[in-house]
Amino acid sequence: MSATDLDVGVILPQYGTDSGTVRDTALEAEQLDYDAVWLEDHFQSWIGDPRRATQECWTTLSAVAEATDRIRLGTLVTSQSYRHPALLAKMAATVDQISDGRLELGLGGGWYEAEYDRFGYEFREPPAERLRRLAETVEILQGLWTNDTYSHEGTHLEVDLEDAFCEPQPVQDPHPPIWIGGGGEQFTLRYTAELADGWNFGTLEPEGFAEKLDVLRDHCESEDRYDEIRKSAELFVFVGETTAAAERKREGFQQEFLPDEPSEPREFFLAGYLETAPTGTPAEVRDRLADYADVGIEEVMLAIPDAADAEDESLSLLADELDA
Repeated sequence: MSATDLDVGVILPQYGTDSGTVRDTALEAEQLDYDAVWLEDHFQSWIGDPRRATQECWTTLSAVAEATDRIRLGTLVTSQSYRHPALLAKMAATVDQISDGRLELGLGGGWYEAEYDRFGYEFREPPAERLRRLAETVEILQGLWTNDTYSHEGTHLEVDLEDAFCEPQPVQDPHPPIWIGGGGEQFTLRYTAELADGWNFGTLEPEGFAEKLDVLRDHCESEDRYDEIRKSAELFVFVGETTAAAERKREGFQQEFLPDEPSEPREFFLAGYLETAPTGTPAEVRDRLADYADVGIEEVMLAIPDAADAEDESLSLLADELDA
């Protein structure tokens, strides 16, 4: 597979911006024939000052769904802790209705402990506790979306449903694709193999993804099941007309948002994304994306920090190269 065979999505600039900027970037991505746009699910920014304006995931996604016509749209990823699963099923079905069947639902176990604490959510430890609840959330979503009525007695979640339903159901049959995000080999990849339509992770070089995909394959009951799962990488990308210009973009972003000595989990995450960020001319970025395709990645979700700048041409430069 080459870089031009990848599905390429854009992570929308929801931190330090306003809703109009998010919408305009989604419209530009659609005009340039990107395959999808994605929003993260946070109540505060995980990059830089937590108090930077942060556009809420699902309400913003519904606005993007209404504003666009073709491009697929998704969550990267929604924390299982932040919404009751029956409410999440209803919200997602509604966005799938608004978008006429374009929703991709990404789910994760949750990682941003400072955010949980600040906004009154319980950050369950060890991580396996959150991941077991994630798996049960997926079961509930699938149950509500594929049955006229659905009952459930909670095992890890304090959720009991009796003859519950989700009407109208999603447009997509049997339901919107469910992605699981995370790299844990014991639980996350196993639940992906058992339950999900797609898998997403970041902060790895292609060789690291190859190792994770080997684990995912081992968890799958068959090679056919492995082939059914979409494999994706979340990457920061810095594009310039010259390599030096792109490097200056990355260095400027790092100086603004990453301390010299990271000390918080969110800072270590950002450091990992910047260390692995494809950086260079459009052709150099394309070649780097091809390295990910070569190890089995089928879709990339690109965070392009300059996309929010109306004067920046990163989105169009990269789109022209990937269409070449």
